[in-house]
Amino acid sequence: MTTCTIEDCSILVRELPPDRMSFSIGAAGVRRRPRAVWVVRLALRGPHGKRTWGAAADRPSFGWLDKRSSYGPEEKLARLQQLVLAARDICLAQAHFTDPYEFTEQCGHLIHARGQALQHEPLSSSFAAALFERAIIDAVCRLQNVSLHTALRQHQLGFEPSRLHPELAGINTARLFPAQPRTQFHIRHTVGLSDPLVAADLNSDNRSNDGEPVTLEDYIRRDGLRFFKVKISGNPDADLNRLTRLWNLLALIPDPVITLDGNESYTDLAAFSDFVQLFAARLQGLFQHTAFIEQPLPRTLTFNPDTAAVVKQIARQKPLLIDEADQEPHSFRQALQLGYAGVSHKNCKGLFKSLANYCLIKHLQNTKQQPVFQSGEDLSNMPLVALHQDFAALGCTDITHCERNGHHYTCGLSHLSTTEKQQTRQHHPDLYTERADELFLNIRNGQINCKSLQTPGLGLAFAPDWNAMTPISDWEATW
Repeated sequence: MTTCTIEDCSILVRELPPDRMSFSIGAAGVRRRPRAVWVVRLALRGPHGKRTWGAAADRPSFGWLDKRSSYGPEEKLARLQQLVLAARDICLAQAHFTDPYEFTEQCGHLIHARGQALQHEPLSSSFAAALFERAIIDAVCRLQNVSLHTALRQHQLGFEPSRLHPELAGINTARLFPAQPRTQFHIRHTVGLSDPLVAADLNSDNRSNDGEPVTLEDYIRRDGLRFFKVKISGNPDADLNRLTRLWNLLALIPDPVITLDGNESYTDLAAFSDFVQLFAARLQGLFQHTAFIEQPLPRTLTFNPDTAAVVKQIARQKPLLIDEADQEPHSFRQALQLGYAGVSHKNCKGLFKSLANYCLIKHLQNTKQQPVFQSGEDLSNMPLVALHQDFAALGCTDITHCERNGHHYTCGLSHLSTTEKQQTRQHHPDLYTERADELFLNIRNGQINCKSLQTPGLGLAFAPDWNAMTPISDWEATW
């Protein structure tokens, strides 16, 4: 590429309605959540003065990024906002680049250094860097009139995963990506600790009264679900009791697939090992249908070499995957040495890092038949920007099912402007359907079709309605 220049970069806030369902994860229970999505708007100038825009977005999930008790919710949110603003300034200070991958890598190093100086978790720094990385990728792809998949296959982003994984040196990694992008995915429905499973679980506190399903049983019936992500709490007895109730429902479904998510809730390795043994003994049917267990241990314990023997023993029964512990570029490589087999894909942790991990996985599968894998996660992917960009990224991988539960937070696309809804109907008739004058993800037989996202840029067929958002400097968090 010839030189590109970032001419402007702003952060806007899209307000969300109150959560339509209460939701709790892991041992921490219900957390306070800001009713908003942060949206990056980037202005990029390319060769011959050609100008374009790029975007990225995420919910500021401060409670997931930083679980330390030394900061309260309001302080965590304020600190995260400060870090994201600092990341923007770092990108603007660099401004000129010819290689998008090298540029975002350099900015990422500076953002992590700033985060460390401000005593942030590395995961928070990855979140901040990833926002601007995606906006740059989106703009560069749009400038070249190609989709992400095409840009990767044609080496148009400077992507060189051997910078992270040396064993990929000399390999044409572009050919590791599928010849055609994946455009159909099974939806893995997240089941939180407080989610009602059947009608008997409903009460005045958990009825949404918006015409959409609330119980898992109703979602299964309406959407034809077969894939499920189940939260566990770190309490073996409570977890096994709830899993027993869940299996009574899921056993009625042909060939269900379940994953468990610990969200760092098992703070004691021995307790987690006991849980796995009891799970295998008491719920053999559910255990056989469980694909993997995600992030059971705290990130601070995950890379402790003293855990390796027990982790490898557990992994012989059920594969283990890191998520919150995937904080830095080489986290997955470290986890592999300790007995973990998988790593989550989340755009909010870094798209290039995730794609590099994908290339490493393909290489290990092809050359060593090593049973390593990548999963599609992220409860917080909200339409349009974050959701579309994540589907576009997944289209470049072998991932066939992904977590998609925006129904916890909004009623369809009710948070979008009228203009955006009109454009969504026009550009994405495969991805959305209309019910009761509102647009919703079009889940049929448990699957999503999203061929319409294969468009120039990173899954965004049209610009967000910038005027419907608030500059972050003028925003006061709502809860």
